[in-house]
Formats: sequence, structure tokens, C-alpha cells
Amino acid sequence: MLKTVLTVCVALIGASAALADPKTPADQVEAAERAFAADGLALGIKASFLKHMADDAIIFTPAPTNARAFYGGQSGEGEPKLEWWPAWVVAARSGDLALSTGPSFFDGKPSGWFSSIWRKDADGVWRWIYDGGGAADPVLAPVQTTPAAKGPVAALGEGSPAKAFDAVRAAEAMLSRSAEHDAAQAYKAFLASDARLIGPRGTRALLSTAIQARLQRLPSAMRLTLRGGGASKAGDLVWTHGEATWRQTGQNLVQAHYMHVWQRRPEGWRLIFETLINDR
Repeated sequence: MLKTVLTVCVALIGASAALADPKTPADQVEAAERAFAADGLALGIKASFLKHMADDAIIFTPAPTNARAFYGGQSGEGEPKLEWWPAWVVAARSGDLALSTGPSFFDGKPSGWFSSIWRKDADGVWRWIYDGGGAADPVLAPVQTTPAAKGPVAALGEGSPAKAFDAVRAAEAMLSRSAEHDAAQAYKAFLASDARLIGPRGTRALLSTAIQARLQRLPSAMRLTLRGGGASKAGDLVWTHGEATWRQTGQNLVQAHYMHVWQRRPEGWRLIFETLINDR
């Protein structure tokens, strides 16, 4: 009898704990991002970035570079105070891939918006596999204590990472072909209604949600060249990175790097996020 009672009590305690902490993958990523940011203040940039990254993580310098090799080669001395927090998080239905983005500040001064891609590894730990940032107004972003907004979870996927990446590769090829004639119109055909855009240079005064204003600031024509990325196990969330080039009146060729996040929506694959970073 006592054993039965104890078993029931343990079960009830376990059920109560589960109800008290029902973390979704997006919640987990928000917590991971906030822990990363807290370590940034406590440990410094080098130590915190090394602690929370995957071994195959990349950054743009401006070309894609292995992040562990880059940060491992830094001295870690005289680092600025870097602060950031997640404002929007979107996770895959399979709970293994996610986007996190929000405002960032260097030594208390507005810097821009960061963007991170997080992957849940085989050991169950979320680690970032891409980190970047670009021009967007961080001052008008939600304050640090505001919980991050969560994007929708896809209702379905392609069934495998390979099929999803192939579908997005085709979508990016179509986007690039159209953008060579009319970039703004090309983006409109693929952007989700809740999409966020960061960059290019000259758009810092805008929020990442100021889609129409940002589309108006795009070059009239541009070319996108996909170089890599990855997909969730469910095949519903894909991130890509590559090069963007365009010409402006009276200027030489402008070179930039981009990071995209695509999600399988009921109407098809939609671009939900872009960071467009001018190389110089």
C-alpha cells in the first residue's frame, strides 16, 4: 500500500513539474540565447561565444569562416561590453533547428540586430551554428525583460532535410532570377507576411519589421548566389547563406553576404528572415 501511494505521489510530482515547465523548442532557444547573452557579460565575448557554439558554426568575416577557429584565435583582452537579447524566435516542428533575432549594443551604444541559427545536437544541447548581425534600429526593439515573440510552427514539412533543402534551393534560384530584373518585386513574391529583414547598409534607422520601407531601399537589381546552409529533420525550416551583388549608380560592384531562413507555410515555402550584410 505504501509503495503504491509513493508511486502515485511521484507520478503526480512529475506531472506537476511537466505542467509547470512546458517548454516548447522556441522557449528552449530563447532560454539558450539569454544564457549565451548572460555569459557574454560574465565571461566576455571570446569565452561566451566559444562556450555556446557548435564545432561547425560559421560567421562572415566577410567570407564564411569557421567560428571556433576565429574566436579561438582572439586574445579576449580589451573586449567591448556586448549586450543582446532575443526579440523573435522561430523553431522547426521537429525541435532541432531555430532562428533567434533581436537588438544588440556595444558598450551601451546601439549596434544593430543580431541573427543566430541554433541547432539541437545529439546530446540534447542547443548550440548556435551561425551568428551575424546587420543594420536595424535596436532602440525601438522590445526591452530586455520582454519575452521573445514566437513565430508559428509549420503544420507540415517535406519529410526530410534533403528534400527541404532542394525545394528551397529552387526557390532561391527563382528569387535570384527575378531579382536581377526587379529586386523589390521579387522579394514580395516570396516573403511571408510576418517576415523580418535586416540590412543592407543605409537602413539602420528602420526596424526589422519595416518591410515595405526596406524593400524600397533595395537596389533595383541584384544577384543572389547560394553557398550553403541546412534544414530541420522535419523538412519544414531551412537556413541558407550566400553572396549578394549589385551595382549602384556611379559605384563599382557592391558585394554582400546574406543569411536566409525559409519556412514551409500552407501556401508553400516562404522567406521569413534575411540578414544582408555589406562586405565593406
